[in-house]
Amino acid sequence: MNLLEHLRKETASAHERVEQAFDLEARTNSMSAYCELLERFYAFHTAWEPLVEAALDDQGVFRPRRKIELLKQDLHALGIMDRDLPQLAVGLRVPPIRSSPEAFGSMYVVEGSTLGGRIIARTVERRLGFDRCRGCSYFRCYGDAVGHMWRSFQAAILTSCQPEDEDAVILSAKRTFSTLHEFLCVDRSALESKIGDSQQ
Repeated sequence: MNLLEHLRKETASAHERVEQAFDLEARTNSMSAYCELLERFYAFHTAWEPLVEAALDDQGVFRPRRKIELLKQDLHALGIMDRDLPQLAVGLRVPPIRSSPEAFGSMYVVEGSTLGGRIIARTVERRLGFDRCRGCSYFRCYGDAVGHMWRSFQAAILTSCQPEDEDAVILSAKRTFSTLHEFLCVDRSALESKIGDSQQ
């Protein structure tokens, strides 16, 4: 069993927990619900991406996978102005990412989500009339290359992470699933309360 197989097995329950709590019907039934979803992803990525970029040894893996600008474009399409973005970026603190193996473990979760993003994109496009060029660039982040991007990431993690890194990779992936669950799935008032607590 290689690292990817171990990751899939060890994070299966955490992955399922997020999927069960993520109510696609409710999150795409109106413009306001979809906007809130994008706001939560924006809060996550603005906290998460700098940590991963700083920790990852191979920047060639990370740079084509940045998504903050895509989220900005989508929020602009929903009427969110640049001056409003800083307050959206305030969110729960993400777990520390201190090494390349931890960065790869965390990226495993986020990059894996791009596969499910295709399903979300189709729903958004059908219900709300957005597309990759307007309002749905985040969920269509890689266009027709989503499969290629996932396979190339899998190759990178197998090449870059050694057997002794496995525990760090898996723990980081589990932490990231847990953090995403909080960012995306808790009640908005509870999220704001947790944000306040994290800043004290």
